[in-house]
Amino acid sequence: MSAEEAPTHVVIAAGPLVGPVLRRVVGMFAARADLPLDRLDDAVLVADMVAAQAAGQIVDETVEVTLASSVRSLDMRVGPLRSGGGSELVRQSAVPGVGNVIEQLADRVDVETEGEHEFLLVRLAYVGSD
Repeated sequence: MSAEEAPTHVVIAAGPLVGPVLRRVVGMFAARADLPLDRLDDAVLVADMVAAQAAGQIVDETVEVTLASSVRSLDMRVGPLRSGGGSELVRQSAVPGVGNVIEQLADRVDVETEGEHEFLLVRLAYVGSD
């Protein structure tokens, strides 16, 4: 495997399959990034939160996610989202008594604007000794 894989773009029809499909694809990319099991679980949990909230923020009838993995790192780009949708998706990932799941588990969370649409950027990484 090379140090950095080419990004993969996944388009999922909004509906009940977003969660199961995104969970499996993110899990596969997290494993390819050689993330340890606890960080792989974190990546899948972030994918679940994105899947649960994305339908209310997308501009079309599909949830689009671009994934890229490199050594011990996974990047996820979700969009296009409506204006304000990136921040709202993150805000809605708060769980009572736990806090904001995406912000707590991700190493980086950004919202990128392209024209009138937004994209949520999430990075999960592992830096540690084995």
